[in-house]
Amino acid sequence: MSICPFEVPEIESLAGLLPAFHFEHLIAQGGMGVVYKARQLSLDRDVAIKILPREFGEDPFFRSSFEAEAKAMARLSHKNLIKVFDFGDVDGLLYIVMEYVPGKSLHHSAHGKAIDPKQAVEIIIAACAGIAHAHGNGIVHRDIKPGNILLTPDREPKIGDFGLSRCTFVDADGLAMGSPGYMAPEIISHPESGSTQSDVYAIGVVLRELLTGIPPEREGSEKAVVPDLKLAAICRKATHADPSLRHADVSTLADQLSRWMSVKPAGAAAPSWKPSTNTPKRPTVVKAAPSANRSILKNCATIAVLLGAIHLLWGVYQTKQADIVRQQQEQDAKPAIVKVIRVERTAFTGQKPSQALASTDPESTFVNTFAEGNME
Repeated sequence: MSICPFEVPEIESLAGLLPAFHFEHLIAQGGMGVVYKARQLSLDRDVAIKILPREFGEDPFFRSSFEAEAKAMARLSHKNLIKVFDFGDVDGLLYIVMEYVPGKSLHHSAHGKAIDPKQAVEIIIAACAGIAHAHGNGIVHRDIKPGNILLTPDREPKIGDFGLSRCTFVDADGLAMGSPGYMAPEIISHPESGSTQSDVYAIGVVLRELLTGIPPEREGSEKAVVPDLKLAAICRKATHADPSLRHADVSTLADQLSRWMSVKPAGAAAPSWKPSTNTPKRPTVVKAAPSANRSILKNCATIAVLLGAIHLLWGVYQTKQADIVRQQQEQDAKPAIVKVIRVERTAFTGQKPSQALASTDPESTFVNTFAEGNME
């Protein structure tokens, strides 16, 4: 099947061919088709409609494959897959009606940029979940690449073009293949051998591209240095030339990435990119780590104990100082007290001071002598 340059249909002509939809504007176009945003009038919802080149509709084998996979995709329902609503043929043009995703493709948002490893892994884990759902229902994508992964305003990936996966690239002999750079080696030699393992290879290439910023079509991209050693090992396994040495399936790949996520990388860099969308995102709230909270509480408790000890010691010190002052005051008051005793005793006995000094009373002699001695 030879492919001629695709003549993009005018919106006015499509309105006549598909009157159930109000076509708004062109979203994207390429050699293999064109995508429009439209409004489905009966259900009052936004949709994306992809129109394929007329040559595809003229190929009986492709038409049969396209219809079978479109029906299979319509039965799938997963948040990481673009939902297929309908498909058909109008005036020799095959078309497919899909869920409209208000965002840009991963290629548009991150091409040539090495993004934050954590964000890259989050995107790939979510993409693997969608691919695993398709694999579980007997559908192989065969053409996973950043251009077929759309990002919502919340960076949630949605994979599309399952039904068109066999016609994305056509070589000189007219053989349907995947996209150069993302194709597994076995597909290059045997285009019909696309399998779940070839999807593992393709998503592994996408992961490596996100981590290094180097697209696979660039020479030496397979040797690009992934900044994290564990992630580098995961990428090597996923993109191994031998399918039997890759991850068993995309779920196994996602499990390894989830384990990497569970160990927070030290010194993770700030995101170096943002999805191309005008929809504002909520600010990210950074919570303190539990270990940091425990350390703060421990320090506060230690400070409280020290303050209590200081308060107690200060009280003891003040009490001792008061005792010293009181004792000193008592010492200073003793001579006056003795003098009073001496006068009262003299007055009681009727003796003169000189007679009192000659008293033979031992107690009187001690008191008076002590008093006289302190009065000198």
